[in-house]
Amino acid sequence: SMFLYAWLHLAGYKDLTLEELENFRQLNSKTPGHPELTHAPSGVETTTGPLGQGIANAVGMAVSAKMAEAQFNTPAHKIFDHHVICLAGDGCMQEGVAMEAVSFAGHQKLDNLILIYDSNAVTLDAMANATQSEDTAKRFEAIGFDVQTIDGHQFDVIEAALDRAKKAGSGKPQLIIAKTLIGKGIAEVAGTAKAHGEGGAKFIEGAKEALGLPKEPFFVAEEVRTFFAAQEKKLDAEYTEWVKLFDAWKKANPERAELLAVSRAYSHTVSSDTDSKTPDADALFATIPEFAADSKIATRKAGQDVLQPLAKAVPLLISGSADLHGSTLNYIGDLKAADDDFSAAHRTGRNIRFGIREHGMAGILNGIAADGIYRPSGATFLVFADYCRASIRLAALSHLPVLYIFTHDSVGVGEDGPTHEPVETIPGLRVIPNLDVIRPADPEETAGAFVAALDHTSGPTLLALTRQAVPLLSAIPVEERRRGVL
Repeated sequence: SMFLYAWLHLAGYKDLTLEELENFRQLNSKTPGHPELTHAPSGVETTTGPLGQGIANAVGMAVSAKMAEAQFNTPAHKIFDHHVICLAGDGCMQEGVAMEAVSFAGHQKLDNLILIYDSNAVTLDAMANATQSEDTAKRFEAIGFDVQTIDGHQFDVIEAALDRAKKAGSGKPQLIIAKTLIGKGIAEVAGTAKAHGEGGAKFIEGAKEALGLPKEPFFVAEEVRTFFAAQEKKLDAEYTEWVKLFDAWKKANPERAELLAVSRAYSHTVSSDTDSKTPDADALFATIPEFAADSKIATRKAGQDVLQPLAKAVPLLISGSADLHGSTLNYIGDLKAADDDFSAAHRTGRNIRFGIREHGMAGILNGIAADGIYRPSGATFLVFADYCRASIRLAALSHLPVLYIFTHDSVGVGEDGPTHEPVETIPGLRVIPNLDVIRPADPEETAGAFVAALDHTSGPTLLALTRQAVPLLSAIPVEERRRGVL
């Protein structure tokens, strides 16, 4: 994280002062050991923390970018054409969430994703070969990545590899394996696991001397400041040109421009000019027909009926499932036709088939939400919330408006037995700070729960829905049941 903070400071982020760098990992600083989206300085794009989460987030950002390219670009105006670059290490590559996410990325042919793997063959406890022996390059090639292996200490080599990755044209995501020496310049720990925790102050003077660096703490050479000032000027000019392109696009495509503006009001990047264009709770409720007072219906089925009109009212709402669309009933459109799947051939699809990758799904949803264009939702059985928990917790910590639709919420799942009966799951979810957990009692409360989730943009919402049919609580007026959730 210090690497990131140092670069952001040099790049000119005004809220990341040299003083903040000096307060690295200290209470009340903007430079915690693990960067936080809502606490750290500008330029931090996501909260990762647990290893592997950043890879899944990057895949989500790449998904969002592909959707945006297909939905908003025109032949005359390509306003979205960026790559998502993710830096990962040996530990990240061992995490299950990362492998779920890259498998998804390879299958979806996310060729705007570039993963740089800092391969120093070391983990915290020992050398990496104590716990792994696979050929990473072959593994990634098998799941659909292009792979380069380079010397990670040569800047010109890194730049050339990035350039090749951006211009590959293969339709595949890219992996750059950058071979590095951990603790380089510190003879006592270089290339060993000790460099993780013992390469600190007691070796700093010798390391600076070996690397030819000034002895003054937090020293920044004037030529470095000059270089970054020139880069800032160059990027400012590029941004000015992009703004001109964006303004021309808005003028030529007013309907698309309005759609993009409205989308921001349902993301964590709310802007003041969107409020008047955004459907409020009353408008959203008006799209949802009342349920028959004498009906008996599962709240997952009620959710399906509620989701369809809401998806029309919120056109950048997307819905994914971990191989359970047919059970969680959260497919936007006709599930039997299955004609609106996100895929390499259909980037505007509003339904994402994540496969049996619950943890990967949750991490990818965080990346989509952090990108700030689409409002993501994902579904599985409630009992599998524990597979998703680390990513759910990070969504809450990051204030990301992810919607989780978790069904089969009790012993009412029937024949599956206790492995699928989440009797202890909801209390564990309710204690996560900033996660709204809603378990509606009937279909009208379910309508209110979905509207409340869309209305909540400062954190995630989890809906726990039933498999079994439940009666409508008709003794309570419909409006009270719907609005009681808000």
